[in-house]
Amino acid sequence: MMSLGLLRRAPRAGRVRLRPPFEADGGHAWIAIAPWVMPAESGGWREGMTTCLYEDGVRLLAANTLHEVIRTAGGGLYDHKNRRIWFSATDNSNPNTNGRCYEVDFSLDLPTWKAAHLNSLTGLWDLHPQAAYFRAQGGDEIPPPLFCNLGLTNKCNLRCEICGSQKYLDETGVRRRHMDLGRIEAVAQTLFPVVAEVELNSQGDPLLHPEIDRVLELVAEHRCEIKVQTNGTLFTDRVIELLCRQRGQVMLSLDAVGPRFDEVRRGGVWARAEPGLERFLQRRDPAALSVGVYPTVTRRTLGDALSIVEWGEAHDVDEIAFHRYSPIQNSFEEAPDAGELAALAERLRRWAGTRRSAPKITLDGNPISAGRPSRRRVFADPVKHRFAGLVTALMAPMEPGMHLADPVHICAAPLHYVEIGLDGQISACCRAQDVPLGFATSPEAFARAWFGANYRAVRASLRRDAEGPLPLPNCEGCIAAFAPHSLRGRPAVDYGGGAGGLRLAYGDWPEWPLEVVQKETGFCHIARLPPGLSTSGYRLYEDDRPLGPPGAVHDDIRHQGGGRYSLWGQNVYFSASDNSDARRNGRNYVLKRVAADAALE
Repeated sequence: MMSLGLLRRAPRAGRVRLRPPFEADGGHAWIAIAPWVMPAESGGWREGMTTCLYEDGVRLLAANTLHEVIRTAGGGLYDHKNRRIWFSATDNSNPNTNGRCYEVDFSLDLPTWKAAHLNSLTGLWDLHPQAAYFRAQGGDEIPPPLFCNLGLTNKCNLRCEICGSQKYLDETGVRRRHMDLGRIEAVAQTLFPVVAEVELNSQGDPLLHPEIDRVLELVAEHRCEIKVQTNGTLFTDRVIELLCRQRGQVMLSLDAVGPRFDEVRRGGVWARAEPGLERFLQRRDPAALSVGVYPTVTRRTLGDALSIVEWGEAHDVDEIAFHRYSPIQNSFEEAPDAGELAALAERLRRWAGTRRSAPKITLDGNPISAGRPSRRRVFADPVKHRFAGLVTALMAPMEPGMHLADPVHICAAPLHYVEIGLDGQISACCRAQDVPLGFATSPEAFARAWFGANYRAVRASLRRDAEGPLPLPNCEGCIAAFAPHSLRGRPAVDYGGGAGGLRLAYGDWPEWPLEVVQKETGFCHIARLPPGLSTSGYRLYEDDRPLGPPGAVHDDIRHQGGGRYSLWGQNVYFSASDNSDARRNGRNYVLKRVAADAALE
């Protein structure tokens, strides 16, 4: 037996053979004694290198995989933590009896691992009827998104201080509406064949959508897992029946339970909500549908955490994922500081330590308690489930070495996740909904965005070794909040002037719909354009009718209207042709690229 001192020194060169017998760990997973220690807190990487496994001399690159995925998928997946290596044979045979030699060295570097990791995911394109088209556009290099959030509605029956979406809508007067069913079906045809998980987490509550039954049917037809986030007040018998047919997860946004819920979730009544929640929790099959609670932690709700976990334990909830409140404008809620969050984590650890069947508990993605083993056994599509299991990174900024951190990118969302807005527009994540990068309403439109220069610029800027300003302005504040050390003082690109780094650009887009329209003064409305979109050469249309005159004085737009408009910086100031309310007249307003002289007519 090697001494612990020798175990702690990774080899400079040469392979070390793993000696059987190997311990069975369930499914396809086996455990070998490692020849050196790889501390769990290192995230599996030290100085940019990690353990590499060989099977009969063939180098395997699927390192740092979740143990549950190794058990269920196998196929050469492996992981090294502390003194043990979890691994699987490439054909899922028994390594004790298959006659093969398993060796390890310390030669796997981050770029090699990342390239192999992304390449292993490109096989998802083959599930799409237009796989050849996507591969020709760039799919041999860039895998499809595994996760998408489909914004179904901006309507909600509650008004909560933590909700920036509803506050913004209330303050700006932006029209509340549902996503059109035809557009939903177009997005489903475009993305659902390759997406493993469809999240329904709107600016409002997705269960309010009048066609929610059809939406769930589309998810099931394409064998996608569902992830529904809802405020917990809408569990009618019909909704319960629909959800219990699904495969996936339901997350309940409960920041408190009991009478305290009524206080922090304005408009909600716990006495009315709890019976529906209890019926749903009793009815669902834990093998097919897991249920979690997603509490937002403010200074006001710090003291409610233990009541939430106790309620969750009593009602057989699988997971409780606490996350800190991110301050929003015009809200009196306050974010807890680092000391308060650390104290909360310790209280939760002590509580979980006294329970034998506590739910899994996390705080900002970091584990507090492992909880009971996952009960999920029934999945919408085993093939998609295996692909999804290969992506272990949290879709949010993380410091290197943190649990669920991507070792190469500060944030992995632009590689594996896509946000879909009410008009089918694509955004990089939920915190960048105001910066559309394209549309997912057809394979052609989606390919143009997903493989295009803007997505490539965002992905490159989020590498941990990247320098220079961030082309997506939203990234600066998000990284500062969740992974401040990884920001390293990098600012966002200044689109108002000055040079600096890669920039978003939309010069090749033939048209741009105005999605979020606000009322200004008189007949005037305002729509904001994404940074980097030059208005030169565009003309504004109302349905198929060109408006004008363009370049109007703003006071004339406000007081005379009649279709006058002005393209000013990132804003479009405009009026409807008949001076009606452009938010509610049922017409579409679109910037269309025309010849430069036509744009000025």
